[in-house]
Amino acid sequence: MISESDILKCFQHLVDSSHHKDSVLLGSGDDAAVIDTLGRQLVHSVDISKTGIHFHESMKPEDIAYRSITTALSDLAGMGCFPSFISIALTSDIEEISWYEKFSNGIKETLDEFCIDLVGGDVTKGELNISVNVFGHPFQKAIMRSGAKSDESIYLTGQLGKAKQGLDDWLQNKSSIYCQSYLRPKPQFQKAKEISDFATSCIDISDGLIKDLGDICKQSKVDAEIYFEDIPITNDYLDLTYGDDYELCFTAPSNLDNQLRDQGFFLIGKTTQRLEMSEKHSFLQVFNKDGSTLDFKKSGWDPFEK
Repeated sequence: MISESDILKCFQHLVDSSHHKDSVLLGSGDDAAVIDTLGRQLVHSVDISKTGIHFHESMKPEDIAYRSITTALSDLAGMGCFPSFISIALTSDIEEISWYEKFSNGIKETLDEFCIDLVGGDVTKGELNISVNVFGHPFQKAIMRSGAKSDESIYLTGQLGKAKQGLDDWLQNKSSIYCQSYLRPKPQFQKAKEISDFATSCIDISDGLIKDLGDICKQSKVDAEIYFEDIPITNDYLDLTYGDDYELCFTAPSNLDNQLRDQGFFLIGKTTQRLEMSEKHSFLQVFNKDGSTLDFKKSGWDPFEK
């Protein structure tokens, strides 16, 4: 079965053959690209939200706009960056002008909340989907997925599974504290700022903790072990794979453990030395309290997985 990563590999040679290597500091493969613009780093990412996959078609237009933008903005937080401006490309076959007015109100609400500007976009006809380009700058420096070293601590910024529970509750017309986690996800810019001085690697865990932490392991060439009892969850162990949690997972030197736990970050494990370079090697293990390990049928969200 084809996967998202299989398809992305087909385009990697285009990134590797950059015509502006002095300006492109980091291309495809991380949460966002990093471009040098006259001595200042500009960080860019693009995200597509499609009806029936990334949002439910019966959602309010305001919520669709807000969710589509904030899920894209989260990639900047995952790089230790803050947002500056966005552009939006909208494909839609909706005929009621009131829908677009409400969608516009959702955009305005997001722009005001995060103090960013809309600088352009496009509209065409077709099945509803929204493509959002986001641009920003590092708080200190861009935090890559490839910076983790062995014997470092692994942290989470918040609870897993809230969005999945929120979607389930919303689909059942149940009002709960979790519904907003799905309808109105919040990129973690304040927490990204707090860790920008010392985090050695970082990623937003929108595709699931197991998959996204696995990406840090692959790109940093380290292994990792995490401890299930230390991970804040909503329901069960599958919260580690559902995705749609726009929290951050990051690594940091272990001598900061007391400080970071006092700041409210969740210490969930540690990186270890890479023992084997094979693609079949399991980079990440999840341990129960009794020392047994958890196994997962899938590591996280993949749009091409049936």
